[in-house]
Amino acid sequence: MGKFRESQTAKNLLISYAFESQATTRYIFFSNKAKEDGFIQIANIFKEVSDQELEHALRFFKFFNGGDLEVTARFLTGVVKSTYENLIAAADLEKHVHTELYPGFAKMGREEGFNRAADFWDAISVAEVQHEKTFLALADNLETGRIFKRSKDRVWRCSNCGYIHKGAGAPEKCPACVRPIGYFEIFSEAW
Repeated sequence: MGKFRESQTAKNLLISYAFESQATTRYIFFSNKAKEDGFIQIANIFKEVSDQELEHALRFFKFFNGGDLEVTARFLTGVVKSTYENLIAAADLEKHVHTELYPGFAKMGREEGFNRAADFWDAISVAEVQHEKTFLALADNLETGRIFKRSKDRVWRCSNCGYIHKGAGAPEKCPACVRPIGYFEIFSEAW
């Protein structure tokens, strides 16, 4: 095992830190757009995933003990588009990370003898797979008109005040707090 700071693994960790930091910010932009478009649940999910990406960035950051390291990397740039397009872009990015970027980094880490870093990329990839699935499911719900309407009765909850509505679709506005339909989501007791 060579010196850590001179390794490709160290550079890949720094690239991962930058990539996750960028994803954190990108998902905040996407969250704001979803809220502007009236999709509060999607906005909240983008914010939640942003927080998770921030945790990933922090973990990558903690591999270093100060100093600096020069890397050359290419980062994706883009614009904030419609909520649907943002969901597809986010899913594509997550897929790239868990199918190409991090597996390659993990392989290099193992080759250089940095198994802890390799194991971390493998673990983070598990979360990135779920992020991709979440974004694709939400995009499908938008595309098929299933965000606020389902084929059978469901329990819908207003995320603003907690009002519960039973039916195939969410009400156009909450009877309790008069927030628009965008504040409703399918209620799930996950406890």
